[in-house]
Amino acid sequence: LVNTDLRDILPNISCPTLLIWGDKDTATPIEDAKTIESLIPDAGLVTVAGAGHFSFLENPQLFERVLSSFLAKDMNK
Repeated sequence: LVNTDLRDILPNISCPTLLIWGDKDTATPIEDAKTIESLIPDAGLVTVAGAGHFSFLENPQLFERVLSSFLAKDMNK
């Protein structure tokens, strides 16, 4: 899917969406993340400074805190 343009279907995503992106990602640049965030109605973007494409592996503590916060927020509705 890396080379597939999905921009036309992203606005159809109806659930809260969390994007976690490394600001040094060369496989899928941060500009792509910003575009995706703007096209998904209820999306948020967390940028991991200094991380590449596998930011969740490069900073697992931050990933866990961000994901836990996101999931807890949704559970408290």
